[in-house]
Amino acid sequence: MSTTSVEIFGAMYHLGASSEGGPEADSAVAAGAKFLRQAAADADGDMHLIGQGHLDVLPRSEAARTALEAARTAVHAGHPEHSVAAARYAVVGALADQTVRHMGEGASLTSAYVVSGECGAFNIGFDAVLDVPSEQRGALWLEMIRGLRPGAVKGGIAVAGRRVPDSADGDADIVAVYARSSVEAALSAILIADSVDLPDRAKKQVIPATEDIWDALSKGVRVLSPLRQANLVRMGVLALRGRGRCVGHIAENRLLRFGVSDWR
Repeated sequence: MSTTSVEIFGAMYHLGASSEGGPEADSAVAAGAKFLRQAAADADGDMHLIGQGHLDVLPRSEAARTALEAARTAVHAGHPEHSVAAARYAVVGALADQTVRHMGEGASLTSAYVVSGECGAFNIGFDAVLDVPSEQRGALWLEMIRGLRPGAVKGGIAVAGRRVPDSADGDADIVAVYARSSVEAALSAILIADSVDLPDRAKKQVIPATEDIWDALSKGVRVLSPLRQANLVRMGVLALRGRGRCVGHIAENRLLRFGVSDWR
């Protein structure tokens, strides 16, 4: 597998590709890195529009337009309050989506990915081997891929919550989403994680009551469900204080780094 890393506006993006012929993967990764730098520069000029908090603006860059379109879909699914703010996070996912598509153009790749933090886009064939650099092997997104396989993984994975710095404001430790695209996964993960809310009395306790934890996770599932009905989410995993909820078909016993001992 050919890999590289690109720093863009203080954030690291990791790109990887594999093919039956090594040079083809090398070329795809190099082309992806070049494309990503230009796409990110284009998107940076639109961030002030997204920051205004309106959905009716028309950014110039494809990444910003895609992020706002996902936010509009979330509004129709019943989440008007936080969708615009979450769109800022979704731009990272949009850039990953664009770059993975570009890497696959004209190349016969068995797998390709672009990841920044805990948000990434993936195109992994059924029999493909995903070999990532050692420094990324503890990532929660990689744990999600293990839970989804064997099988093809094509779309986006995003993780938000207290285990992911500067992501969501809710009480969830981890909310991981698998979606058709990274932009939709990123937006949905933020919305769901923000909704996992412990009652005030539980927040003051060293060990919250079990039912308070389950109730908080249920709030997240109630947000996830309409997003799934709107096709913004394929599968989701929520974790809080050693307890977890899964929506969709995923191997819970492979999510070891999620720290869950009791699944529902």
